[in-house]
Amino acid sequence: MNQEFTLLELNRKIKDTLNQGFPQYYWVIAEISEMKVNRKGHCYLDLVEKDEATDRIIAKARGMIWAYTFRMLRPYFENTTGQPFQAGLKILVQTTVEFHELYGLGLHIKDIEPSYTLGEMARKRMETIRKLEQEGIMKMNQQLALARVPQKIAVISSQTAAGYKDFMEQLRHNPYGYVFYPKLFPAFMQGDQAESSIIEALEAIYQYEHIFDVVAIIRGGGAQADLSCFDQYTLAAHVAQFPMPVISGIGHEKDESVVDLVVHTQLKTPTAVADFLVNRAYEFEENLLGLRDEIVQQTNRFIQTEYQRQQNLSGRIGPNVKNLLDRNKTRLERKAEKMTHHNQMFIQTQKQKLKDYSARMSNTAQRILQNAAYDLNHLEGQTPRAVQKYLQNQKNSLEHLEKAKKHLDPQNVLKRGFSITQRNGQTLTSSQQVNAGDTLITHLYDGKIQSTVKDKNHQP
Repeated sequence: MNQEFTLLELNRKIKDTLNQGFPQYYWVIAEISEMKVNRKGHCYLDLVEKDEATDRIIAKARGMIWAYTFRMLRPYFENTTGQPFQAGLKILVQTTVEFHELYGLGLHIKDIEPSYTLGEMARKRMETIRKLEQEGIMKMNQQLALARVPQKIAVISSQTAAGYKDFMEQLRHNPYGYVFYPKLFPAFMQGDQAESSIIEALEAIYQYEHIFDVVAIIRGGGAQADLSCFDQYTLAAHVAQFPMPVISGIGHEKDESVVDLVVHTQLKTPTAVADFLVNRAYEFEENLLGLRDEIVQQTNRFIQTEYQRQQNLSGRIGPNVKNLLDRNKTRLERKAEKMTHHNQMFIQTQKQKLKDYSARMSNTAQRILQNAAYDLNHLEGQTPRAVQKYLQNQKNSLEHLEKAKKHLDPQNVLKRGFSITQRNGQTLTSSQQVNAGDTLITHLYDGKIQSTVKDKNHQP
């Protein structure tokens, strides 16, 4: 029969076996998935390993750093790497394998090697840069045209940051009195929420991209550890592809973040960003003033040259005009003489033509009058006969009409045996106009007959 164990006995046996099998320290590479520090200062970690190709978790273990060790390791790590000890880091730690009867398997961390994390951070940073270059977006923002005088500025910063206050002070009290229109889009500029917060601010600005000239991402100075978010791929990709020029001034002098590498213009501090904007306006104004002075000088030179040319022309025009006038005067006098001679000849010719027309018209009028007199004499002899014939024809027409009138007279018609029948004074033309019982009056040549209709289909 197999030996039976209580759960506690089994766990103690596992513990003894592990202690015998893993009697020494081991250096372990892992990524911090989650991290929690309790009120006593003990640090509890979830450590994982991921497949590099798929980023899938392939191993997981629980780790812990007791408070007295954590108080020494944390500042040592952060001062060396310039990076906060937090989730997402890949670390190299010295640990023992322990098994607790109640809490199970765990890794007890004794030491940490910051140089590994530094190398890993540098590797990730280079991977981010390489990925941006492979995607062709590394220089996209730098290719955008920056306004000659950017005055409407979308500012991403913390409202309480000293760097933001310095930036606003520098803009508002610039020595040239230029006016700028900054609008703050608040965001966390350090910590776990910084990356997502800055991206949210960019997305908010994108809704008003037609209003602003430029975006300024600014924050004051701080520890290198506070700037890790600016090396993250997601934030850098958003900035690189943003449709407006982005200026950075995130307050660190030594190193360039990945965001610094992808922005349109990189400056070290918020104050430097304000100075850049002021100086750009100043340079534009200086260029305008220079152009104005050059235009004035060119105009003065042109006026002077034209004045001199006009003076020279004036000196030559006087004699030339006099000669021209003299030649034209002689030419006009000759033309006037010719026109006078031609006019006299034309008048003489027209007078002769009028005489000829007058003679021809007199002869024509005499012939017309003679013909008219002959026609009148001829008509005078024919008129009596024509009138008598016309009157006889009219008399014959009247006699014919008189005979027709007598023939059509109603009395004469009645004499020939015709009659007229009426009902209620209306002359009847059809049997359909009467009904039984109607009283009819029949008119004859020598009188009238009254009758009553009995049946309209029979004679009354």
